[in-house]
Formats: sequence, C-alpha cells, structure tokens
Amino acid sequence: MKVRVQVDGEIYEVEIGDLNSRPIQAVVAGELFTVWPEEVAGVATSTTATTPAAGEVTPSHISSPPLLDGAEETVMAPLPGDIVVVAVRAGERVEEGQLLCTLESMKMNNPVRSPRAGVVDEVFVAVGDHVNYGQPLVRLR
Repeated sequence: MKVRVQVDGEIYEVEIGDLNSRPIQAVVAGELFTVWPEEVAGVATSTTATTPAAGEVTPSHISSPPLLDGAEETVMAPLPGDIVVVAVRAGERVEEGQLLCTLESMKMNNPVRSPRAGVVDEVFVAVGDHVNYGQPLVRLR
C-alpha cells in the first residue's frame, strides 16, 4: 500500500508492507524502516503524520547498544528478496553504517548496513541468492 504522509511540513511517499505481519516494513524515500507495533487496535487512515514518540519506530539503520569486544552479531535479512550486491567479504573491517549487501524486494533496492563497527566473520549470501525475512546475511565479530 502506498500513502502520502506529512511530517514536520514535508510530504513523503511511503510504501507500507503487510499490516498483519510483524514487523511491518515501510519504505520512505528509498530507506527501509521496520516497525514493531506493541498492539494494533485499528489502522489509521489519516494522510498526516506527526513525529513518532521514542520507541515507536525503529529505522533499520539505527544500531543496537554496543557489544563487548569479540562478541558476535549476525545481521539478518530485514525482508524477503534477492541479493543484488555483496559489498564485504570475510576478514574485512567494517564501520557502523557501512554497506554490507543490497537486497532487492518489491522492485526496490534496500541497502543492508552494518549495525556496528567490527570485522566480518562470515558472509552467508552471494549475488543472486533469494533470502527470506530473518535469514542470516553476515556475521560480525
């Protein structure tokens, strides 16, 4: 479903995935956001939105709290699709926000970025692979 929303005076085109799935996927200006509603009582139909309260929306590019040195973290597919770019390889050092791979879904390229600085321990995908939601893409240490 595509909707237009206004946030702080700016209008955005938003493509929203299945409202019954968890998490709900939304693409705003080419950037993927994952929304985990606590409880859904109904679906809002307003075309005007306000800035969300803390904790309501978690953009996929915001990282988790830092892990201890040497801790591993697996980056999972944020939605199903096809891998069109693999930008890293095992042993490579990455910075927070660095492109790991690009996933094509719903005819849109969705960058998957590193949630933290670290070293790529293992890459689980290759260009042309189809992945499902939650499938491991890259393991960091």
